[in-house]
Amino acid sequence: MGASLRLWKIFGIPIEINVSWIFVFGLMTYLSADLFGQDQPTWPEIQKWGISLVTSLLFSMSVLAHELTHSLMAKRWGIPVQKITLFIFGGVSQLTSEARRPVIEFTVAVVGPLSSVALSVVFAGLWLLFRDSFSVLSAVLFVLAWVNLGMGVFNLLPGFPLDGGRVMRSAIWGLTGSYWKATQLSALAGQFLGVSMIVAGIVLVVLTGSFQSVWMALIGAFLFSAATTSYRQEREREKSKECTVGQAMVARWPVLATPVILEGPHMAPSDTLFDAVERIETLGVSCLPVIQNGMIVGMIDLEQMLSVPDAKRSGRWILIR
Repeated sequence: MGASLRLWKIFGIPIEINVSWIFVFGLMTYLSADLFGQDQPTWPEIQKWGISLVTSLLFSMSVLAHELTHSLMAKRWGIPVQKITLFIFGGVSQLTSEARRPVIEFTVAVVGPLSSVALSVVFAGLWLLFRDSFSVLSAVLFVLAWVNLGMGVFNLLPGFPLDGGRVMRSAIWGLTGSYWKATQLSALAGQFLGVSMIVAGIVLVVLTGSFQSVWMALIGAFLFSAATTSYRQEREREKSKECTVGQAMVARWPVLATPVILEGPHMAPSDTLFDAVERIETLGVSCLPVIQNGMIVGMIDLEQMLSVPDAKRSGRWILIR
């Protein structure tokens, strides 16, 4: 995503803004100014643009609130949160691991859209309260009510990696008992949704020349790419369950003394690579000793990449044999 600026921490979670968020902030300011110009033609230009900037700031806070609910729910289930980043296509909560049960996946995913809908209801209620008294305030509240409603509804669409796609995955996972099958189907739905948005955006651009239609196509391209990447990562993750630590570990290395009995976190040669990665993720270490009959027989490491038949991991997960 490029460079990001870390701002502060909320509930111990680092908050960052990616440089690409400037585009979203500018787009929101422009669209708000255009709307206010049509609805309040008597407003001076400085007032119109000033209120639009405030609206964009409050919109950014709304996106942050959406992501915070994801992160806080994840922390409640014991999943550590690395950070929250606002970027060109919205926000992302970076968790250290995936959910281990369907109910966890469901609750972490669904609270985000629900929080956006709840904010929409709050802003709509305030708009009804002040619409006859304060034109400036009511205009801002009106925009925020609709934006948050749109954000909540859009994120509930059943296509991975949207929240609705994660809800879909949790449901299929719960019904079939297969996380892999659930990922396949939800990623396929995400790819279909992405392609549909790309086609719809291009058609609308040709027919209307609307700038918003270009944005729709770009979001569709992002969804398709993210769904495809997620599918490939989970496919490799699934393959790693078929390969053991014994096949991947280093068995020869320089020593200063004869092998000794070791106590503490370790793996066994018969464990799968999937188990090894899960264990290393949980412990937050770069490598673990492999022990058999109480003696060190090898190491499983994440710092070098070697090919393991049928079990290559994508990203930065690196295995030594």
